[in-house]
Amino acid sequence: MEKTAILKILIILGILIQTISCASRPAPVTDVADSAKIQEAPKINMAEELAKIDTLLKADTPNVDAAHGLFLLALDLIEADRIILAELAYKKALANDPESYFLLGELIKILLRQSKIDEAFPLLKLAVQSPKATADNFLFAARLYKESGALDSARIYYKKSLEKMGDNYPVLFEYAQLLEFLLRTSEFKEDELESNKIAHELKDIFDILLAELDYPSLLLQEQLRLYQKTDVPDSVTAHLLGEAFRAKGLEYSIYGLLQAEILTSLKKYSEANEVLLTIFFMDSLGGNSSAIALRIAHNFELMNNVTTAIVWLEQLLSREPENHIAMNNLGYMLIDRDLDVEKGITLVDKALVLSPEEQSYLDSKAWGLHKIGKHKEALEILEKLAAAGMDVKELWEHLAAVCEALNLEEKAKEYRSKIKD
Repeated sequence: MEKTAILKILIILGILIQTISCASRPAPVTDVADSAKIQEAPKINMAEELAKIDTLLKADTPNVDAAHGLFLLALDLIEADRIILAELAYKKALANDPESYFLLGELIKILLRQSKIDEAFPLLKLAVQSPKATADNFLFAARLYKESGALDSARIYYKKSLEKMGDNYPVLFEYAQLLEFLLRTSEFKEDELESNKIAHELKDIFDILLAELDYPSLLLQEQLRLYQKTDVPDSVTAHLLGEAFRAKGLEYSIYGLLQAEILTSLKKYSEANEVLLTIFFMDSLGGNSSAIALRIAHNFELMNNVTTAIVWLEQLLSREPENHIAMNNLGYMLIDRDLDVEKGITLVDKALVLSPEEQSYLDSKAWGLHKIGKHKEALEILEKLAAAGMDVKELWEHLAAVCEALNLEEKAKEYRSKIKD
């Protein structure tokens, strides 16, 4: 260090030591936390309030020029890592310019840097009541209130800080952690209205954070839970899943599959297949490829693109000759659409050899028998399925149609009444 710099610091130290020797000890600060609700700020005489905290702030004649010089001196001291001396310089500067909220903020920062919470907190409560309060003032207040357990006040000040600073991602994440904690506490669990309010607020924050943080799985799962809690439309959920899948690729294929499932439920079959085809060709030899191929074929059928659906099922069977799900699906399609009933029955019979108790395969077989005029045999199978507890729309439709073919009008009417959309 140069001699002039050393001399400068020695002179400063002498001045400050002399100041300290003339000052009495500050009164102890016992008020650490406000109540949860923030009261309207009274008119404040800053010089008086600061003098209560530390008599070092007393100045014979306030002088703005002197305050500016002491501020520059404090910056030099911080640069030289002389933090305690910098703190005293800030205090003296504020004594010379007691209306400067900027100097007040700088003093608060340096007190917090030294973990002087009891001294910083009263100053901070003074700062946040000012119309000139900064985002940092609010943020520091939020953190201190959180540490002291005044979570309602912490929440208020986090919101105020974010209003000032905008989408500050680290602060948003910090605030989200507080909201998650509140959402899980018994007090808020019992208050459904407040719980929903927090859930909506947290959901909005996650919407901002997810893309910035590259869709971490835990955060994404929490957002999906919040979407369910706050009744977000399925289309919005599908969009979120799609964004996550596009960001992560095959690593997040499970979310792509969920997106496709939602799109299918919304009857957006073409969009669902776009997602499914992407996953299929990303991982054509993976463990999910057969299930994906079945879903792609089903969506093509729902789009009335039967030719393409059949191609997908035939290709799957060529790779997996004993895939009984593909056998039944293809067989039923050929039967139901009168494309090749005999071939369809043969495929269903092969599926039943591999899985003889599968109810949907037995329903396919009965429908095939009905198509070739064997209505009584079909009715026998279908009634056994109904007695066994099978309850799907297709079963009741098939029973009604078979009964009508046998002129059993009352039974047909009964089965029609069981059909649910």
